Amino acid sequence: MNDLHEVRRIMAPADPCPPGAFDGAAHDPAGRAAYARITASAARRPGPSRRTTFRLVAAGGVAGALVAGAVVATSDGKPHHLAATETQQVLNVAATFALKQPFTAPRPGQWVYTETRYRRSGVPARGQVVKPGAPLSTTLDRIWIRADGKRMAMYDHGKLATSATGGGTPPIDYATVSKLPADAGGMLAWARKEGTPGGRNEGAFQLLGSLLLNNGALPPAQTAAAYRAMAKIPGVTVDRSAKDGAGHKAVSVSFVIEGWAKDEILLDPSTYAYQGHRTTVARDHTMPDGGRFLKGAVESYSVRLATGVVDRPGRRP
Repeated sequence: MNDLHEVRRIMAPADPCPPGAFDGAAHDPAGRAAYARITASAARRPGPSRRTTFRLVAAGGVAGALVAGAVVATSDGKPHHLAATETQQVLNVAATFALKQPFTAPRPGQWVYTETRYRRSGVPARGQVVKPGAPLSTTLDRIWIRADGKRMAMYDHGKLATSATGGGTPPIDYATVSKLPADAGGMLAWARKEGTPGGRNEGAFQLLGSLLLNNGALPPAQTAAAYRAMAKIPGVTVDRSAKDGAGHKAVSVSFVIEGWAKDEILLDPSTYAYQGHRTTVARDHTMPDGGRFLKGAVESYSVRLATGVVDRPGRRP
């Protein structure tokens, strides 16, 4: 197993455009180039996170109930409260915020635009070491996905290239994601079944994070289900005093992959909207080919800059 495959397996979300997606466009070199860039950017994370004051308490109503936790009836017939963990509180509030957001579904012929800035350390070769503070390369991805899931587009060397999406997991088109489970149990079952290798919980967390990163028009019901599914995964933790890759305050929701790679999704601390991702090294690790990551190093992070629905590729909301 080479280093790139290992990094993709451990830290990356599932590839939204698997090999073969452009096989029907052999005479479309610009399209094949765009496909290569899209998969390179999505495969390395994507992937594709969060404060001491619990902001939603003041809103009362549903928020108050979420903070209080669940109520169950016991054998004595009296209600008893089960205190929610901090992780459950944060993710349930994020889900509640998601359900309250205005949303207009894109029409089949429209395109969903997503703009994301990525920074990555790269895969260390034999004898190379990625240390804390190591330089990171920067890429800016502007991607259009047609709402019906059949076409995608991005600029390649100044030219807009449009090609077939090829499907993939997690799905990156509205037509497919809108049919995903809208309840926590169903979404978690889907993520565990479709998740990347490495354990049911690791794969599920990564797939859910990738679903949030790669979809600029994820419906509120599926967004909420993704957050609540994460709340059910043992080992997921939150940090309300984190910052995203641009230095903005964020709420971090994280899971440690294979004991050394800390995978985070980053949420806005006021709206709990998805902000980006980060993968850092929680413990020194040597790759199969001899390259090393040292504790505290950043493998990659992303910042979502814009999303929206447009009538044709090349346009921005």
